[in-house]
Parts: sequence; structure tokens; C-alpha cells
Amino acid sequence: MADRVRKSRRERGSLKPTLNQLSDAVNEVLQEIITDTYEAIDRGLDKAARYTEQKLMAATPKGETGATEVSWEVDFRYKNVRYIYNTNTRPGNPLNDEGSNVPIVNMLEFGSKGKPFVRRTLEMEQNNIINIIKKEIENGST
Repeated sequence: MADRVRKSRRERGSLKPTLNQLSDAVNEVLQEIITDTYEAIDRGLDKAARYTEQKLMAATPKGETGATEVSWEVDFRYKNVRYIYNTNTRPGNPLNDEGSNVPIVNMLEFGSKGKPFVRRTLEMEQNNIINIIKKEIENGST
């Protein structure tokens, strides 16, 4: 049998281009997964925020005008974050060190004559809110 002559690396070619291509392909796939995941999280947060907004509206104590109940809003401006807040206010009293406007929800939640409901509602709905987000990430739908 004839002795096999071993070729030098230069003659054989290097594995480096192949490994770089594999690395690039893996990075591309991972980036696609990350993008898809963030998009699913955003969709889940949108659905969960709307659900929470509805639950807060239903739990809001009914006042004479109903203005507080219908003043819940969701802020969709930020990626992977949603803010739910109430815009109803009453004029502040400078004698009580209050600013120009006092949020009604703050008075209801923390005032001495308040009727707390926000924390209680969020605690009761916590698992449902989490499940809405999880389902959107896992299945793309809730």
C-alpha cells in the first residue's frame, strides 16, 4: 500500500469559513426567534392590558357621574411594557398640600374614606393576566 501523503492545511482548506458560516446561520436563526418572541410578548401584553383595563372598569366604585369608571386608559407606546392608568381627577386643595389636580383613583385607593379596589383586582386577576401573556407566547393566540 502506498503511503498517503498528508496535505498541509493550506492545501486542504480551512474549516474556519465553514464554522463562520455556521455561526452566522445560528445567529440569524436566534435573532429571528428573539424578534418573534418580543413580538409575541407585545401581543400578549396588549391583550392582557385590555383585559386588565376591563376588569378595573368593572371594579371601579360607581360614582354619581361614572367618570372614573370610564377613564381607564392603556399606554401602548413602549416595547414590552404597558401602563394602565386612570385620568379622572378633581381640583387639588392647596391648604392640604395638594397639587393642582388629584387623581380620583388615588383617593379611592389610599384615602381615609376610600374604597380600595385596584390592588385587590390586580391580585385576583394576576394568574389570568399572566396566562394571557403566556398563551400568546406559546401559541400565538389566547
